[in-house]
Order: sequence, then structure tokens, then C-alpha cells
Amino acid sequence: MIEAIITGAACGIIGLASGQALVLSAGRRRLAWRATILEEQTTKLTARIHGLEEALPNLITRSEVENAFAQVAQIEAQRQAQAMQQARAAAAFPQPAPPRADMNTAINSQLEALSERINRINQEFGVRS
Repeated sequence: MIEAIITGAACGIIGLASGQALVLSAGRRRLAWRATILEEQTTKLTARIHGLEEALPNLITRSEVENAFAQVAQIEAQRQAQAMQQARAAAAFPQPAPPRADMNTAINSQLEALSERINRINQEFGVRS
């Protein structure tokens, strides 16, 4: 009877040990698989970081961008001030409207009518021109 208990205990210990060995073996495989995945990801990340480090010297700095915006703002302020001065000058000294072709035609027709009328009056009163 004691032999059966000892044999059962020995079998239980052997079973636990072999089960633990299987679990550890599967865990090692899983860890090895994850390690290869992490290695691949690390390689990709290293390549990306290397690319960023190479591109970094060619990037525009923040101060350069701020200076450019400041210059644009200055130029725009000067342009607006100039436009306001021109508007004030135009309001103070309005420019005459440029002559239009239809207006010239109307003036010419009035001059012709006036000339004809003067000629008729001269003929009526006998004035020679």
C-alpha cells in the first residue's frame, strides 16, 4: 500500500515536472517568436530614425519661419499704409475722368451744329467770313 502511494506520488511529481517542461518550452518558443518580431520592429524604427536624423539639418528652423512671417507682416503693413495714403490723396485731389470716345463724338456733333448755325446767321445778315 505504501508502495502504491509512493508510486503515485512519484508519477505525480514526474507528471508535474514534464508538464512544467512543456509549458516552459512553449513559453521559450513564444518568447523567441516575440523577440524576432521586436527585432524586426527595432530594425525598422532604427532605419526611420536614421532617415529623420539625415533630414534634420535640411529642415527650416522655427526662427527662420518666424522671421519670414515678421517680414511678410512688415511688407503688408507698408503696402496698406501706402494704399491709405493713395486713397487720401485721391480724395483730396480727385483726378478728372479720362475723355471717352462717345463724349468726344457728342462734342464734335455739337460743334458742327453750332458751326452750321453760325454760318446760317452770317448768310442771313450778309457777313462774310
